[in-house]
Amino acid sequence: MDRHAPPPPPLEMAAGGDRLSKLEDEVLGHILSFLPAREAARASSLSSRWRHVFAAVHTVSMAETDADHPAIRGYVSPSYRRGLDPLAPPVFSAVVTTALLSRHRRLHRRPVPLRALRVDMMGYVRADSAAVDQWVSYAVQQAAADHGLEIDLRLGRPAICDRAYSLRDGENIAEDDDDDDDDDNAEDEQHDNAADDDDEKQEARDRSPSPARRAPSHSPSSSDYDDDVASSDDKKVRGYTPVFRPWRPVHTIPSMLFSCAVLRSLTLGSCGFALPATVALPSVETLVLSHVKGPASDVQRLVSGCPRLADLTLEACGAVTAVTILGGARLRRLAIRCCHRLAAVAVDASELHTFEYRGAVPRSRDFLTLHHGDADARRRRGIACCHVDICGKEATSEEELTGLRRFLQLFADDATHLHLQSARLGAGADKDALASFPTFPNLRHLELWGSLPDDDAAAAVTTVTTILNSTPGLEALSLVFHPHGNGDGDSYSQNELRDAHQLRYNPHAVLAAAAGAMVVPCLRSTVREINLVHYQGGMAQRSLAKFLLCNAPAIAELFCVSAEGPLFMLEQLKQELRGWLMNKSAKTCFR
Repeated sequence: MDRHAPPPPPLEMAAGGDRLSKLEDEVLGHILSFLPAREAARASSLSSRWRHVFAAVHTVSMAETDADHPAIRGYVSPSYRRGLDPLAPPVFSAVVTTALLSRHRRLHRRPVPLRALRVDMMGYVRADSAAVDQWVSYAVQQAAADHGLEIDLRLGRPAICDRAYSLRDGENIAEDDDDDDDDDNAEDEQHDNAADDDDEKQEARDRSPSPARRAPSHSPSSSDYDDDVASSDDKKVRGYTPVFRPWRPVHTIPSMLFSCAVLRSLTLGSCGFALPATVALPSVETLVLSHVKGPASDVQRLVSGCPRLADLTLEACGAVTAVTILGGARLRRLAIRCCHRLAAVAVDASELHTFEYRGAVPRSRDFLTLHHGDADARRRRGIACCHVDICGKEATSEEELTGLRRFLQLFADDATHLHLQSARLGAGADKDALASFPTFPNLRHLELWGSLPDDDAAAAVTTVTTILNSTPGLEALSLVFHPHGNGDGDSYSQNELRDAHQLRYNPHAVLAAAAGAMVVPCLRSTVREINLVHYQGGMAQRSLAKFLLCNAPAIAELFCVSAEGPLFMLEQLKQELRGWLMNKSAKTCFR
Protein backbone atom coordinates (compact mmCIF):
# COMPACT_ATOMS: atom_id res chain seq x y z
CA MET A 1 0.00 0.00 0.00
CA ASP A 2 1.34 3.41 -0.98
CA ARG A 3 1.84 5.48 2.14
CA HIS A 4 1.70 8.64 0.04
CA ALA A 5 -1.69 7.83 -1.44
CA PRO A 6 -4.47 10.26 -0.49
CA PRO A 7 -6.76 9.13 2.34
CA PRO A 8 -10.01 7.45 1.31
CA PRO A 9 -13.02 9.73 1.12
CA PRO A 10 -15.21 9.94 4.20
CA LEU A 11 -17.95 7.38 4.48
CA GLU A 12 -20.52 10.13 4.06
CA MET A 13 -19.02 11.21 0.73
CA ALA A 14 -18.50 7.63 -0.43
CA ALA A 15 -22.15 6.90 0.13
CA GLY A 16 -23.21 9.94 -1.83
CA GLY A 17 -23.70 12.30 1.13
CA ASP A 18 -26.34 12.41 3.81
CA ARG A 19 -29.20 11.12 1.68
CA LEU A 20 -31.63 11.11 4.60
CA SER A 21 -31.30 14.86 5.07
CA LYS A 22 -32.02 15.36 1.39
CA LEU A 23 -35.58 14.19 1.90
CA GLU A 24 -38.31 16.77 2.11
CA ASP A 25 -39.49 18.01 5.49
CA GLU A 26 -42.87 16.32 5.11
CA VAL A 27 -41.20 12.94 4.54
CA LEU A 28 -38.86 13.37 7.51
CA GLY A 29 -41.75 14.56 9.66
CA HIS A 30 -43.78 11.50 8.70
CA ILE A 31 -40.89 9.26 9.77
CA LEU A 32 -40.42 11.08 13.09
CA SER A 33 -44.16 10.89 13.78
CA PHE A 34 -43.75 7.24 14.70
CA LEU A 35 -41.51 8.23 17.63
CA PRO A 36 -42.50 9.78 20.96
CA ALA A 37 -42.50 13.57 20.74
CA ARG A 38 -39.41 13.87 22.95
CA GLU A 39 -37.37 11.65 20.62
CA ALA A 40 -38.68 13.42 17.55
CA ALA A 41 -37.75 16.80 19.03
CA ARG A 42 -34.19 15.62 19.72
CA ALA A 43 -33.73 15.14 15.99
CA SER A 44 -33.61 18.93 15.63
CA SER A 45 -30.18 18.88 17.28
CA LEU A 46 -28.64 16.64 14.61
CA SER A 47 -27.86 19.49 12.25
CA SER A 48 -29.11 22.85 11.09
CA ARG A 49 -30.96 21.03 8.31
CA TRP A 50 -33.14 19.26 10.91
CA ARG A 51 -33.81 22.37 12.98
CA HIS A 52 -37.39 22.84 11.82
CA VAL A 53 -38.29 19.25 10.96
CA PHE A 54 -40.45 18.91 14.07
CA ALA A 55 -42.92 21.32 12.47
CA ALA A 56 -43.64 18.58 9.92
CA VAL A 57 -44.50 15.98 12.57
CA HIS A 58 -48.19 15.08 12.34
CA THR A 59 -48.41 12.97 15.52
CA VAL A 60 -47.60 14.22 19.02
CA SER A 61 -47.27 11.44 21.61
CA MET A 62 -46.18 12.20 25.17
CA ALA A 63 -46.30 10.15 28.36
CA GLU A 64 -45.47 11.53 31.79
CA THR A 65 -42.61 9.70 33.49
CA ASP A 66 -41.24 9.66 37.02
CA ALA A 67 -38.73 12.32 36.00
CA ASP A 68 -41.60 14.59 34.93
CA HIS A 69 -43.64 14.15 38.08
CA PRO A 70 -42.46 16.67 40.71
CA ALA A 71 -43.81 14.71 43.68
CA ILE A 72 -41.89 11.58 42.70
CA ARG A 73 -38.70 13.30 41.63
CA GLY A 74 -38.67 15.36 44.80
CA TYR A 75 -39.61 18.79 43.49
CA VAL A 76 -42.96 19.88 44.84
CA SER A 77 -42.61 23.66 44.57
CA PRO A 78 -45.70 25.43 43.24
CA SER A 79 -45.66 26.54 39.63
CA TYR A 80 -45.31 30.24 40.49
CA ARG A 81 -42.03 29.53 42.35
CA ARG A 82 -40.39 27.16 39.87
CA GLY A 83 -38.10 29.87 38.58
CA LEU A 84 -36.37 29.97 41.96
CA ASP A 85 -35.08 26.41 41.56
CA PRO A 86 -32.99 25.92 38.41
CA LEU A 87 -33.05 22.14 38.85
CA ALA A 88 -36.81 21.79 39.10
CA PRO A 89 -38.29 20.04 36.04
CA PRO A 90 -40.98 21.87 34.10
CA VAL A 91 -44.59 20.96 34.67
CA PHE A 92 -45.58 18.14 32.33
CA SER A 93 -48.56 20.07 31.01
CA ALA A 94 -46.20 22.88 30.01
CA VAL A 95 -44.00 20.37 28.17
CA VAL A 96 -46.97 19.15 26.13
CA THR A 97 -47.98 22.72 25.30
CA THR A 98 -44.43 23.49 24.20
CA ALA A 99 -44.39 20.44 21.94
CA LEU A 100 -47.58 21.58 20.22
CA LEU A 101 -46.34 25.13 19.76
CA SER A 102 -43.03 23.85 18.36
CA ARG A 103 -44.90 22.72 15.28
CA HIS A 104 -45.16 26.41 14.31
CA ARG A 105 -41.42 27.16 14.20
CA ARG A 106 -41.15 27.31 10.40
CA LEU A 107 -41.39 30.88 9.15
CA HIS A 108 -44.00 31.65 6.51
CA ARG A 109 -45.15 28.03 6.45
CA ARG A 110 -48.06 26.43 8.20
CA PRO A 111 -47.47 23.23 10.18
CA VAL A 112 -48.69 20.00 8.68
CA PRO A 113 -52.22 19.02 9.75
CA LEU A 114 -52.37 17.11 13.02
CA ARG A 115 -53.34 13.44 12.75
CA ALA A 116 -52.97 12.30 16.34
CA LEU A 117 -52.56 13.74 19.83
CA ARG A 118 -51.73 11.24 22.57
CA VAL A 119 -51.12 12.43 26.14
CA ASP A 120 -50.72 10.10 29.12
CA MET A 121 -50.51 11.85 32.51
CA MET A 122 -49.65 10.24 35.83
CA GLY A 123 -51.96 12.52 37.77
CA TYR A 124 -54.07 15.52 36.83
CA VAL A 125 -54.37 18.57 39.11
CA ARG A 126 -56.57 21.63 38.77
CA ALA A 127 -53.65 23.77 37.65
CA ASP A 128 -53.58 21.71 34.44
CA SER A 129 -57.18 22.55 33.52
CA ALA A 130 -56.51 25.41 31.11
CA ALA A 131 -53.69 23.53 29.40
CA VAL A 132 -55.83 20.43 28.77
CA ASP A 133 -58.60 22.55 27.24
CA GLN A 134 -56.02 24.24 25.01
CA TRP A 135 -54.73 20.86 23.79
CA VAL A 136 -58.22 19.75 22.81
CA SER A 137 -58.98 23.04 21.08
CA TYR A 138 -55.66 22.97 19.24
CA ALA A 139 -56.15 19.39 18.05
CA VAL A 140 -59.63 20.13 16.69
CA GLN A 141 -58.46 23.27 14.88
CA GLN A 142 -55.33 21.65 13.41
CA ALA A 143 -56.97 18.31 12.51
CA ALA A 144 -56.19 16.69 9.18
CA ALA A 145 -59.38 16.58 7.15
CA ASP A 146 -58.11 13.91 4.75
CA HIS A 147 -56.52 11.53 7.28
CA GLY A 148 -58.81 12.18 10.24
CA LEU A 149 -57.88 12.84 13.86
CA GLU A 150 -57.01 10.58 16.78
CA ILE A 151 -57.18 11.91 20.35
CA ASP A 152 -55.91 9.77 23.22
CA LEU A 153 -56.18 11.74 26.45
CA ARG A 154 -55.54 9.92 29.73
CA LEU A 155 -55.38 12.18 32.76
CA GLY A 156 -54.44 9.50 35.30
CA ARG A 157 -53.30 5.93 35.74
CA PRO A 158 -55.56 4.26 38.26
CA ALA A 159 -55.67 0.49 38.33
CA ILE A 160 -58.44 -1.01 36.24
CA CYS A 161 -59.75 -2.93 39.23
CA ASP A 162 -58.68 -3.47 42.84
CA ARG A 163 -60.23 -6.94 42.98
CA ALA A 164 -57.36 -9.35 43.46
CA TYR A 165 -57.63 -12.94 42.29
CA SER A 166 -58.08 -15.16 45.34
CA LEU A 167 -58.90 -18.79 46.02
CA ARG A 168 -61.59 -19.80 48.48
CA ASP A 169 -61.14 -22.56 51.00
CA GLY A 170 -64.79 -23.61 50.93
CA GLU A 171 -65.71 -22.02 54.27
CA ASN A 172 -68.03 -19.05 54.71
CA ILE A 173 -68.57 -18.77 50.96
CA ALA A 174 -72.00 -17.23 51.41
CA GLU A 175 -70.59 -14.64 53.78
CA ASP A 176 -67.84 -13.85 51.29
CA ASP A 177 -70.41 -13.25 48.56
CA ASP A 178 -72.30 -10.82 50.79
CA ASP A 179 -69.07 -9.03 51.58
CA ASP A 180 -68.34 -8.71 47.86
CA ASP A 181 -71.66 -6.99 47.26
CA ASP A 182 -71.12 -4.59 50.14
CA ASP A 183 -67.61 -3.80 48.97
CA ASP A 184 -68.81 -3.09 45.43
CA ASN A 185 -71.49 -0.68 46.59
CA ALA A 186 -69.16 1.10 48.99
CA GLU A 187 -66.46 1.34 46.35
CA ASP A 188 -68.78 2.81 43.73
CA GLU A 189 -70.26 5.32 46.16
CA GLN A 190 -66.77 6.35 47.21
CA HIS A 191 -65.76 6.93 43.60
CA ASP A 192 -68.88 8.92 42.74
CA ASN A 193 -69.00 11.22 45.81
CA ALA A 194 -65.67 13.05 45.62
CA ALA A 195 -65.96 16.46 47.28
CA ASP A 196 -64.54 19.70 45.94
CA ASP A 197 -62.89 20.44 49.27
CA ASP A 198 -60.89 17.25 49.02
CA ASP A 199 -59.93 18.16 45.45
CA GLU A 200 -58.48 21.46 46.60
CA LYS A 201 -56.63 19.82 49.46
CA GLN A 202 -55.07 17.28 47.13
CA GLU A 203 -54.09 19.99 44.69
CA ALA A 204 -52.46 21.94 47.49
CA ARG A 205 -50.50 18.85 48.49
CA ASP A 206 -49.32 18.33 44.91
CA ARG A 207 -48.10 21.93 44.57
CA SER A 208 -47.03 22.60 48.14
CA PRO A 209 -43.45 23.80 48.84
CA SER A 210 -42.81 21.02 51.32
CA PRO A 211 -39.49 19.13 51.46
CA ALA A 212 -38.77 16.39 48.96
CA ARG A 213 -41.04 13.49 49.59
CA ARG A 214 -42.37 10.61 47.55
CA ALA A 215 -46.07 11.11 47.34
CA PRO A 216 -48.47 8.33 46.42
CA SER A 217 -49.55 8.12 42.84
CA HIS A 218 -51.66 5.87 40.70
CA SER A 219 -50.44 2.51 39.56
CA PRO A 220 -50.10 1.96 35.83
CA SER A 221 -53.07 0.32 34.17
CA SER A 222 -52.72 -3.27 33.03
CA SER A 223 -55.22 -3.08 30.11
CA ASP A 224 -55.16 -4.48 26.54
CA TYR A 225 -53.10 -1.26 25.78
CA ASP A 226 -51.41 -2.87 28.28
CA ASP A 227 -48.81 -4.71 28.65
CA ASP A 228 -46.55 -2.40 30.67
CA VAL A 229 -47.05 -3.92 34.14
CA ALA A 230 -45.19 -2.45 37.10
CA SER A 231 -43.38 -4.89 39.33
CA SER A 232 -43.80 -5.16 43.07
CA ASP A 233 -40.43 -3.54 43.62
CA ASP A 234 -41.44 -0.61 41.43
CA LYS A 235 -44.56 -0.09 43.48
CA LYS A 236 -42.53 0.15 46.67
CA VAL A 237 -39.98 2.55 45.19
CA ARG A 238 -42.38 4.78 43.32
CA GLY A 239 -45.12 4.79 45.88
CA TYR A 240 -47.76 3.46 43.52
CA THR A 241 -51.06 2.33 44.97
CA PRO A 242 -53.80 0.53 43.02
CA VAL A 243 -56.62 2.23 44.96
CA PHE A 244 -58.38 5.10 43.19
CA ARG A 245 -58.18 8.34 45.17
CA PRO A 246 -61.67 9.86 45.29
CA TRP A 247 -60.28 13.31 46.13
CA ARG A 248 -58.46 13.60 42.83
CA PRO A 249 -59.92 16.44 40.76
CA VAL A 250 -61.82 15.42 37.63
CA HIS A 251 -61.36 17.45 34.48
CA THR A 252 -64.35 17.99 32.20
CA ILE A 253 -63.57 17.72 28.49
CA PRO A 254 -65.08 20.69 26.60
CA SER A 255 -68.14 20.07 24.46
CA MET A 256 -66.50 21.25 21.24
CA LEU A 257 -64.70 17.92 20.92
CA PHE A 258 -67.96 16.01 20.56
CA SER A 259 -68.95 17.75 17.35
CA CYS A 260 -65.66 17.23 15.50
CA ALA A 261 -66.54 15.80 12.10
CA VAL A 262 -63.03 14.48 11.32
CA LEU A 263 -62.44 12.71 14.65
CA ARG A 264 -61.89 9.00 13.98
CA SER A 265 -60.51 7.62 17.23
CA LEU A 266 -61.24 8.90 20.74
CA THR A 267 -59.76 7.66 24.02
CA LEU A 268 -60.65 9.38 27.29
CA GLY A 269 -59.30 8.29 30.66
CA SER A 270 -59.85 9.55 34.22
CA CYS A 271 -61.98 12.51 33.22
CA GLY A 272 -65.53 13.67 32.65
CA PHE A 273 -67.10 15.28 29.62
CA ALA A 274 -69.65 17.98 28.92
CA LEU A 275 -71.77 16.77 26.03
CA PRO A 276 -73.54 19.27 23.79
CA ALA A 277 -77.26 19.03 23.13
CA THR A 278 -76.50 16.88 20.08
CA VAL A 279 -73.48 14.59 19.89
CA ALA A 280 -72.27 14.42 16.29
CA LEU A 281 -69.20 12.25 15.71
CA PRO A 282 -69.89 10.85 12.24
CA SER A 283 -66.35 9.57 11.64
CA VAL A 284 -65.49 7.95 14.98
CA GLU A 285 -64.68 4.27 14.56
CA THR A 286 -62.82 3.60 17.83
CA LEU A 287 -64.02 4.74 21.25
CA VAL A 288 -62.27 3.94 24.55
CA LEU A 289 -63.70 5.20 27.85
CA SER A 290 -61.68 4.43 30.98
CA HIS A 291 -62.57 5.65 34.48
CA VAL A 292 -64.84 8.34 33.06
CA LYS A 293 -66.97 10.24 35.55
CA GLY A 294 -70.50 11.45 35.13
CA PRO A 295 -74.01 10.08 34.69
CA ALA A 296 -74.55 6.83 32.81
CA SER A 297 -76.78 8.62 30.33
CA ASP A 298 -73.79 10.61 29.05
CA VAL A 299 -71.94 7.43 28.13
CA GLN A 300 -74.98 6.13 26.27
CA ARG A 301 -75.42 9.45 24.43
CA LEU A 302 -71.77 9.46 23.45
CA VAL A 303 -71.96 5.91 22.11
CA SER A 304 -75.18 6.67 20.25
CA GLY A 305 -73.56 9.71 18.64
CA CYS A 306 -71.03 7.53 16.80
CA PRO A 307 -72.93 5.92 13.89
CA ARG A 308 -69.78 4.37 12.38
CA LEU A 309 -68.49 2.93 15.65
CA ALA A 310 -66.65 -0.36 15.12
CA ASP A 311 -64.50 -0.73 18.25
CA LEU A 312 -65.82 0.09 21.74
CA THR A 313 -64.01 -0.32 25.08
CA LEU A 314 -65.62 0.48 28.43
CA GLU A 315 -63.18 0.22 31.31
CA ALA A 316 -63.97 0.80 35.00
CA CYS A 317 -66.95 3.03 34.24
CA GLY A 318 -68.58 2.75 37.65
CA ALA A 319 -71.75 4.70 36.87
CA VAL A 320 -72.75 2.75 33.76
CA THR A 321 -75.61 0.30 34.33
CA ALA A 322 -76.79 -0.37 30.76
CA VAL A 323 -75.43 0.11 27.25
CA THR A 324 -77.20 -0.26 23.92
CA ILE A 325 -75.41 -0.28 20.56
CA LEU A 326 -78.17 -0.67 18.01
CA GLY A 327 -79.61 1.26 15.12
CA GLY A 328 -76.72 1.89 12.75
CA ALA A 329 -73.41 1.15 14.48
CA ARG A 330 -72.15 -2.36 13.84
CA LEU A 331 -69.33 -3.21 16.18
CA ARG A 332 -66.50 -5.50 15.21
CA ARG A 333 -64.95 -5.45 18.69
CA LEU A 334 -66.51 -4.90 22.12
CA ALA A 335 -64.52 -4.87 25.39
CA ILE A 336 -66.08 -4.47 28.84
CA ARG A 337 -63.62 -4.44 31.72
CA CYS A 338 -64.55 -4.08 35.38
CA CYS A 339 -67.74 -2.06 34.92
CA HIS A 340 -69.15 -3.71 38.03
CA ARG A 341 -72.51 -1.93 37.96
CA LEU A 342 -73.21 -2.83 34.35
CA ALA A 343 -76.26 -5.09 34.25
CA ALA A 344 -77.41 -5.11 30.61
CA VAL A 345 -75.67 -4.86 27.25
CA ALA A 346 -77.53 -4.97 23.94
CA VAL A 347 -75.46 -4.95 20.77
CA ASP A 348 -75.87 -5.50 17.06
CA ALA A 349 -73.63 -8.54 16.65
CA SER A 350 -74.06 -9.03 12.92
CA GLU A 351 -70.40 -8.06 12.39
CA LEU A 352 -69.03 -8.55 15.91
CA HIS A 353 -65.79 -10.51 15.74
CA THR A 354 -64.14 -10.02 19.16
CA PHE A 355 -65.69 -9.80 22.61
CA GLU A 356 -63.77 -9.17 25.84
CA TYR A 357 -65.22 -9.27 29.32
CA ARG A 358 -63.58 -8.77 32.71
CA GLY A 359 -65.59 -8.69 35.91
CA ALA A 360 -67.73 -10.86 38.14
CA VAL A 361 -69.85 -13.68 36.78
CA PRO A 362 -72.91 -12.06 35.16
CA ARG A 363 -75.90 -12.70 37.38
CA SER A 364 -78.67 -11.94 34.92
CA ARG A 365 -79.65 -14.12 32.01
CA ASP A 366 -80.11 -10.95 29.98
CA PHE A 367 -76.73 -9.43 30.73
CA LEU A 368 -75.62 -9.70 27.10
CA THR A 369 -78.17 -9.59 24.29
CA LEU A 370 -76.84 -10.20 20.80
CA HIS A 371 -78.94 -8.96 17.89
CA HIS A 372 -78.13 -10.17 14.40
CA GLY A 373 -80.52 -7.92 12.54
CA ASP A 374 -81.74 -9.19 9.19
CA ALA A 375 -78.60 -11.18 8.50
CA ASP A 376 -79.13 -14.66 7.12
CA ALA A 377 -78.34 -17.23 9.79
CA ARG A 378 -76.30 -19.18 7.24
CA ARG A 379 -74.18 -16.15 6.34
CA ARG A 380 -73.88 -14.28 9.61
CA ARG A 381 -70.45 -13.98 11.19
CA GLY A 382 -70.38 -15.09 14.79
CA ILE A 383 -68.01 -13.98 17.55
CA ALA A 384 -64.76 -15.70 16.65
CA CYS A 385 -62.53 -14.40 19.46
CA CYS A 386 -63.79 -14.42 23.04
CA HIS A 387 -61.96 -13.28 26.20
CA VAL A 388 -63.63 -13.96 29.56
CA ASP A 389 -61.80 -12.93 32.74
CA ILE A 390 -63.53 -13.50 36.09
CA CYS A 391 -61.72 -11.20 38.51
CA GLY A 392 -61.84 -11.24 42.29
CA LYS A 393 -62.66 -14.28 44.38
CA GLU A 394 -63.01 -17.71 42.90
CA ALA A 395 -66.49 -18.61 41.65
CA THR A 396 -67.65 -21.59 43.72
CA SER A 397 -71.40 -21.37 44.26
CA GLU A 398 -73.80 -23.25 42.02
CA GLU A 399 -75.40 -19.96 40.99
CA GLU A 400 -72.08 -18.51 39.86
CA LEU A 401 -70.97 -21.62 38.00
CA THR A 402 -74.34 -21.97 36.28
CA GLY A 403 -74.21 -18.32 35.30
CA LEU A 404 -70.71 -18.77 33.89
CA ARG A 405 -71.78 -21.78 31.82
CA ARG A 406 -74.77 -19.84 30.51
CA PHE A 407 -72.53 -16.88 29.64
CA LEU A 408 -70.02 -19.04 27.76
CA GLN A 409 -72.83 -20.70 25.86
CA LEU A 410 -73.44 -17.42 24.02
CA PHE A 411 -70.13 -17.83 22.19
CA ALA A 412 -69.92 -21.62 21.89
CA ASP A 413 -71.23 -22.03 18.34
CA ASP A 414 -68.85 -19.68 16.52
CA ALA A 415 -65.78 -19.08 18.70
CA THR A 416 -62.44 -20.13 17.26
CA HIS A 417 -60.31 -18.56 20.02
CA LEU A 418 -61.27 -18.68 23.72
CA HIS A 419 -59.37 -16.99 26.54
CA LEU A 420 -60.73 -18.05 29.95
CA GLN A 421 -59.13 -16.55 33.07
CA SER A 422 -60.11 -16.80 36.72
CA ALA A 423 -58.58 -17.27 40.16
CA ARG A 424 -58.47 -21.05 39.64
CA LEU A 425 -57.42 -22.55 36.32
CA GLY A 426 -60.48 -23.71 34.42
CA ALA A 427 -62.96 -21.62 36.44
CA GLY A 428 -64.37 -24.65 38.28
CA ALA A 429 -65.15 -26.75 35.22
CA ASP A 430 -64.81 -29.89 37.36
CA LYS A 431 -67.75 -28.86 39.57
CA ASP A 432 -71.18 -30.40 39.08
CA ALA A 433 -72.68 -27.11 37.91
CA LEU A 434 -70.21 -27.03 35.02
CA ALA A 435 -70.21 -30.75 34.32
CA SER A 436 -71.99 -29.94 31.05
CA PHE A 437 -69.38 -27.46 29.86
CA PRO A 438 -70.56 -25.79 26.63
CA THR A 439 -69.38 -27.50 23.47
CA PHE A 440 -67.19 -25.36 21.20
CA PRO A 441 -67.25 -27.24 17.88
CA ASN A 442 -65.17 -24.66 15.98
CA LEU A 443 -62.63 -23.78 18.68
CA ARG A 444 -59.02 -23.95 17.49
CA HIS A 445 -57.09 -22.00 20.14
CA LEU A 446 -57.76 -22.25 23.88
CA GLU A 447 -56.05 -20.23 26.63
CA LEU A 448 -56.67 -21.10 30.27
CA TRP A 449 -55.33 -18.72 32.93
CA GLY A 450 -55.43 -19.34 36.66
CA SER A 451 -53.82 -20.80 39.74
CA LEU A 452 -53.27 -24.48 40.47
CA PRO A 453 -52.80 -25.31 44.17
CA ASP A 454 -50.39 -28.19 44.74
CA ASP A 455 -52.96 -30.11 46.78
CA ASP A 456 -55.44 -30.06 43.88
CA ALA A 457 -53.58 -32.11 41.26
CA ALA A 458 -56.36 -34.60 40.53
CA ALA A 459 -58.97 -31.85 40.24
CA ALA A 460 -56.71 -29.93 37.86
CA VAL A 461 -56.54 -32.87 35.47
CA THR A 462 -60.30 -33.37 35.72
CA THR A 463 -60.96 -29.68 35.05
CA VAL A 464 -58.84 -29.49 31.92
CA THR A 465 -60.17 -32.84 30.68
CA THR A 466 -63.75 -31.63 31.06
CA ILE A 467 -62.99 -28.56 28.97
CA LEU A 468 -60.99 -30.42 26.32
CA ASN A 469 -63.78 -32.94 25.83
CA SER A 470 -65.93 -29.99 24.75
CA THR A 471 -63.43 -28.79 22.11
CA PRO A 472 -63.26 -31.59 19.52
CA GLY A 473 -61.30 -29.58 16.93
CA LEU A 474 -58.75 -27.89 19.20
CA GLU A 475 -55.32 -27.30 17.67
CA ALA A 476 -53.43 -25.14 20.21
CA LEU A 477 -53.68 -25.25 24.02
CA SER A 478 -52.07 -22.61 26.25
CA LEU A 479 -51.94 -22.83 30.05
CA VAL A 480 -50.85 -19.70 31.91
CA PHE A 481 -50.34 -20.37 35.62
CA HIS A 482 -50.94 -17.66 38.20
CA PRO A 483 -48.66 -17.56 41.25
CA HIS A 484 -50.00 -19.35 44.29
CA GLY A 485 -49.07 -19.37 47.94
CA ASN A 486 -47.24 -16.05 47.99
CA GLY A 487 -47.80 -15.45 51.67
CA ASP A 488 -50.60 -12.92 51.26
CA GLY A 489 -53.54 -15.17 51.89
CA ASP A 490 -53.42 -16.59 48.36
CA SER A 491 -54.46 -13.20 47.04
CA TYR A 492 -52.52 -11.31 44.41
CA SER A 493 -53.00 -8.43 42.02
CA GLN A 494 -52.37 -8.21 38.29
CA ASN A 495 -49.05 -6.47 38.94
CA GLU A 496 -47.69 -9.56 40.70
CA LEU A 497 -48.36 -12.04 37.91
CA ARG A 498 -44.96 -11.49 36.31
CA ASP A 499 -42.64 -11.19 39.28
CA ALA A 500 -43.98 -13.50 42.02
CA HIS A 501 -43.10 -16.82 40.40
CA GLN A 502 -40.67 -19.22 42.07
CA LEU A 503 -39.84 -22.82 41.27
CA ARG A 504 -41.49 -25.40 43.53
CA TYR A 505 -39.97 -28.46 41.93
CA ASN A 506 -39.66 -31.64 43.98
CA PRO A 507 -38.35 -34.54 41.85
CA HIS A 508 -39.28 -37.08 44.56
CA ALA A 509 -42.96 -36.12 44.73
CA VAL A 510 -45.44 -38.74 43.53
CA LEU A 511 -47.56 -37.25 40.77
CA ALA A 512 -51.30 -37.80 40.69
CA ALA A 513 -52.33 -40.50 38.23
CA ALA A 514 -55.17 -39.73 35.85
CA ALA A 515 -58.09 -42.10 35.69
CA GLY A 516 -57.78 -44.73 33.00
CA ALA A 517 -61.04 -43.68 31.40
CA MET A 518 -59.80 -40.14 30.75
CA VAL A 519 -59.36 -40.24 27.00
CA VAL A 520 -59.52 -36.87 25.30
CA PRO A 521 -60.26 -37.11 21.56
CA CYS A 522 -58.74 -33.76 20.59
CA LEU A 523 -55.47 -34.61 22.35
CA ARG A 524 -55.26 -37.83 20.41
CA SER A 525 -55.91 -36.35 16.99
CA THR A 526 -55.95 -32.56 16.54
CA VAL A 527 -53.82 -30.81 19.18
CA ARG A 528 -50.57 -29.74 17.52
CA GLU A 529 -49.27 -27.17 19.98
CA ILE A 530 -49.09 -26.93 23.79
CA ASN A 531 -47.81 -23.83 25.61
CA LEU A 532 -46.97 -23.69 29.33
CA VAL A 533 -46.39 -20.19 30.71
CA HIS A 534 -45.11 -19.32 34.22
CA TYR A 535 -44.42 -23.01 34.77
CA GLN A 536 -43.18 -23.47 38.35
CA GLY A 537 -42.96 -27.24 38.55
CA GLY A 538 -45.43 -27.73 41.39
CA MET A 539 -47.17 -31.07 41.79
CA ALA A 540 -50.43 -29.96 40.22
CA GLN A 541 -48.69 -28.33 37.27
CA ARG A 542 -46.45 -31.34 36.67
CA SER A 543 -49.36 -33.77 36.95
CA LEU A 544 -51.33 -31.79 34.41
CA ALA A 545 -48.36 -31.40 32.07
CA LYS A 546 -47.61 -35.13 32.24
CA PHE A 547 -51.21 -36.04 31.45
CA LEU A 548 -51.33 -33.72 28.45
CA LEU A 549 -47.97 -34.64 26.95
CA CYS A 550 -48.41 -38.37 27.50
CA ASN A 551 -51.75 -38.32 25.69
CA ALA A 552 -50.93 -36.07 22.73
CA PRO A 553 -49.30 -38.18 19.99
CA ALA A 554 -50.06 -35.55 17.33
CA ILE A 555 -48.25 -32.71 19.09
CA ALA A 556 -45.72 -30.92 16.89
CA GLU A 557 -44.56 -28.10 19.16
CA LEU A 558 -44.06 -27.60 22.91
CA PHE A 559 -43.33 -24.13 24.26
CA CYS A 560 -42.54 -23.60 27.96
CA VAL A 561 -41.73 -20.42 29.87
CA SER A 562 -40.50 -21.38 33.33
CA ALA A 563 -40.29 -19.34 36.48
CA GLU A 564 -36.90 -18.04 37.53
CA GLY A 565 -34.81 -20.46 39.53
CA PRO A 566 -31.54 -22.40 39.72
CA LEU A 567 -30.23 -23.54 36.36
CA PHE A 568 -29.90 -27.18 37.43
CA MET A 569 -33.55 -27.23 38.49
CA LEU A 570 -34.65 -25.63 35.24
CA GLU A 571 -32.68 -28.25 33.35
CA GLN A 572 -34.40 -31.03 35.31
CA LEU A 573 -37.81 -29.62 34.47
CA LYS A 574 -36.83 -29.34 30.83
CA GLN A 575 -35.67 -32.94 30.61
CA GLU A 576 -38.77 -34.13 32.45
CA LEU A 577 -41.09 -32.42 29.97
CA ARG A 578 -39.16 -33.80 27.02
CA GLY A 579 -39.38 -37.27 28.50
CA TRP A 580 -43.17 -37.06 28.67
CA LEU A 581 -43.54 -36.14 25.00
CA MET A 582 -45.07 -38.96 22.98
CA ASN A 583 -43.78 -37.44 19.76
CA LYS A 584 -40.02 -37.29 20.34
CA SER A 585 -39.54 -35.36 17.09
CA ALA A 586 -41.75 -32.50 18.25
CA LYS A 587 -40.16 -29.07 18.28
CA THR A 588 -39.44 -27.82 21.81
CA CYS A 589 -38.69 -24.32 23.03
CA PHE A 590 -37.81 -23.50 26.66
CA ARG A 591 -37.29 -20.05 28.15
